[in-house]
Amino acid sequence: MQAESSEHKDFGQPVVSEHPASLDDGCHAEDLLTPAQAAAEFHIPEYLLRRACSEGRLEHLRVVNALWLTPATVAAFANSWRAKRGGKDT
Repeated sequence: MQAESSEHKDFGQPVVSEHPASLDDGCHAEDLLTPAQAAAEFHIPEYLLRRACSEGRLEHLRVVNALWLTPATVAAFANSWRAKRGGKDT
């Protein structure tokens, strides 16, 4: 039997976002969307949603490796994205 090490182990990234969205803000878990669902619903490329999350430009909830987005947040992001593109749809 091995003796337990008293050294701190680094297990990688934290499990939850630094400033997580709260389900207490009026959003229910069943209302949250994955980036793929949000992309399909709001007709915006999924990679843009993921990039915006990673750059801190889109509020999201991260649980382990899953991203969860609120429809209102994605709608605002999609409207902003379309405005920058001059109203062109994909």
